[in-house]
Amino acid sequence: MSAAAPALASVVVALIPDFARRTVAEQDRLKSGVEDLVVRAMQPLRPDRRILLDAAQGVAVALLDSPKLALDLAGRIRRGAGDLPLHIAVNYGPIRALDDASRGKGLVGDGLATAMILAEAAAPGRLVASRAFRDALAEDSPARAASLSRAGAHTDSQVRTHELYTLDQRASRARRLRLAGAGVVAFAAVLGLGLAARIVVEARFAPAVIELQITPRGEVYVDGVLKGKSPPLARFEVRPGPHTVEVRNDPHPPLQVDIHPGPAEEMTIAHAFVTKRAATRPSEPNLADSVRDGWRSLRRSVGF
Repeated sequence: MSAAAPALASVVVALIPDFARRTVAEQDRLKSGVEDLVVRAMQPLRPDRRILLDAAQGVAVALLDSPKLALDLAGRIRRGAGDLPLHIAVNYGPIRALDDASRGKGLVGDGLATAMILAEAAAPGRLVASRAFRDALAEDSPARAASLSRAGAHTDSQVRTHELYTLDQRASRARRLRLAGAGVVAFAAVLGLGLAARIVVEARFAPAVIELQITPRGEVYVDGVLKGKSPPLARFEVRPGPHTVEVRNDPHPPLQVDIHPGPAEEMTIAHAFVTKRAATRPSEPNLADSVRDGWRSLRRSVGF
């Protein structure tokens, strides 16, 4: 087994949610659709500067060029997904080629591993980026980095917290409008209607943000799925609609909250797990006092 020296790269991952639970026929259909979509989205990129990787639940692409091209690629995948339920994430970090005699050639490294973790945590149809990618993009293209806004944090199974960023739809739309300003004026009305419809659709499905204020600590479950430990987990996103949030801190009784947030709504769940002090037991009556009180009662009853 041989490995090349590590290199810094942008990694774009597109995963199919609940892939293992789907039928074989559905897995084949979705996997083929994702692969075709990513191959089309990669066409503007230089073949010698990109690496397409097969993943169990989807595909990944490593780019050795600027992070800006990786964000463009992720955006094309997201826009072209249509009815494909995809989780899309972008990370920037080290990767290295691996040539294994039994498994063939591949890539390893934190750049790829973190991108896979963030893609699994992303909401369907939503693009998330790591802090490392956002910082690399800021050096490469400050204007494009401005289109990424904070989207909370994710704590993985190794209790590592990852800052998440997502495309700021207002900044992204403003950029598209500036580019479209050179278009023909006759299409202005049609363009306005199309953007208005898109704004309505995006607002309808914008995720809700749940803030956490848990002391001293607790494991947070959303609809039965562990999201992480709070702290450090301070906030997370959920799709609009009904959810059950449960916070556990054994041996305390768990906190269970049923929520029904609307699109883009922000909610706060605060709770303190406090150990109750044992109740003070009443003092035992003094035996001598009890005998004396009984004797006095007897004397009064017989007239002494």
